[in-house]
Amino acid sequence: MTELSSQGDVPIPRRPAGGRAARVSGEPTPTTIVSLLEAEFDRLWPDGVTGLDAVHRYAVIPTGKLLRPSLVVHAALVVGGDLGAVLPAAAGIEGAHVGSLMHDDIIDRDGERRGRKAVHTAFGPAQAIIAGNALFFAWFAALAECARRGVPADRVQRAMAVQAGAGTAICRGAFEELTMRGDLDHSVDDYLAMARGKTAALFEAACRVGSILGGGDDHATDLLGTFGDHLGIAFQIRDDLLPYESATAHLMGKPADSDLRNHCPTLPVLLAHQRADTAARAALRHTLSDKTDPQTALHRMRALLEETGALKTAHAMADHHARLARYAISQLPASAHTRALSHLTRTPAKAAPLPSA
Repeated sequence: MTELSSQGDVPIPRRPAGGRAARVSGEPTPTTIVSLLEAEFDRLWPDGVTGLDAVHRYAVIPTGKLLRPSLVVHAALVVGGDLGAVLPAAAGIEGAHVGSLMHDDIIDRDGERRGRKAVHTAFGPAQAIIAGNALFFAWFAALAECARRGVPADRVQRAMAVQAGAGTAICRGAFEELTMRGDLDHSVDDYLAMARGKTAALFEAACRVGSILGGGDDHATDLLGTFGDHLGIAFQIRDDLLPYESATAHLMGKPADSDLRNHCPTLPVLLAHQRADTAARAALRHTLSDKTDPQTALHRMRALLEETGALKTAHAMADHHARLARYAISQLPASAHTRALSHLTRTPAKAAPLPSA
């Protein structure tokens, strides 16, 4: 059974129990891909679900930017894969990402996410922990659904190994981030290693899994993985910059003072500490450890980062990794999907909306 999308000509797969989804006809645009992904979430967590499923629907729908599932889909289409067959993996990786956010919000004591109550605020911390765990398992269950939709078993096995490795890397990166809190003596290399695990590992996994499930060879998969790695680092650096620039603070999915309130030495803060004089270093340390007024600390930190040139340097580092990502993708045959991936390397203000073709 299929349901037509809002475009009217691209069937959305609706798999009967035990059956295989229909192939998606035509050349899907980024807008169509988002519609298909949203339909996949509605299939997994339809309106009216209760219990654990209700928590998942609240956490996932309405969706965020769908960046990671879009990476899975575009990577698969770059190598000639079947969109309908990889949609479950794309939905699964978004679930894993959302599960990690649910846990992050508990760790960071952030009561809001995407402009509304965080899951632990709406349902309770214990419920959020359990629901987040279930989404991680669902990420792997999605691969079995891909197999039922026709993806060969050897590809599913390789994708599973990538996902397992990425999951471990993400946990290691998150653990390292906790050890860095309150400590400005860490190097930029320490930060990049943490960011590569905490954030870039999932971006890289999305690209590798999409390529593998889509039938890409090792060369294409490695290039797409390299693209995802550098895109993830650029994304994390830009995310670190959001609270310190008035033009982008509204793009954050969490409170702007979260990093400071949790004493996280993000890249611009570490860069400022490296180049600051003794007095400025003392001010940075005091601001990072300020437990009385997070908003005042945020304004003070913004000024310190401006004075030291740390914001400009961090932007340059993000742009450097974005260029490396574009270089990797440029070595693959040009298509609408390599262009869509390259478009994702632009800054948030320049990267939205996605091109229609």
